[in-house]
Amino acid sequence: MKNYLLIYILFISLIFNAGYTLNGGVSYTVNSARQISFANVAIHINIKEYKNYLSDKNHIKNKKILNKNKTKYKNRYLTSFSDGSYAVTYKNNIKISYYYNPNGKLELIDFNIGKDYPSKRIGYDIKGELNSITLDVSKEEQFVFNKNKKLIAHWIGNNCYNEQGELIMTRE
Repeated sequence: MKNYLLIYILFISLIFNAGYTLNGGVSYTVNSARQISFANVAIHINIKEYKNYLSDKNHIKNKKILNKNKTKYKNRYLTSFSDGSYAVTYKNNIKISYYYNPNGKLELIDFNIGKDYPSKRIGYDIKGELNSITLDVSKEEQFVFNKNKKLIAHWIGNNCYNEQGELIMTRE
């Protein structure tokens, strides 16, 4: 009799559970994000291939566009940051972004690896050395690590937090 009761309970639970679909996403810890971020990453690039981008040739125009809170202009996308720096991504190659200081001097080149989430953005400084890696785990969340694998920023939406969870920057 116990066996029949056990089989009956299993059968009923299967019927009720069969109709439910599990929904949800993958959540990342800092350590799991770090491991994914640094897998198969080159520590150096040939910066000479990007010499035409060492200064933003459209610096004045880009700043005017950003001051109007626009993020698109003809052949490029723009992102401004609260510290006055900005990024330019050209529409003909959206896998590479150029990050400039407020004076239009290149600080970082970012290579976007991957199409879906998670995807990586690998940043190299003006010497061609690995500077940082950003792991985009969703449209709203990114982890940023320095070359020594230390968490330097955790973006959630437009807010950027440091390792202690303190707000350090925003983006528009």
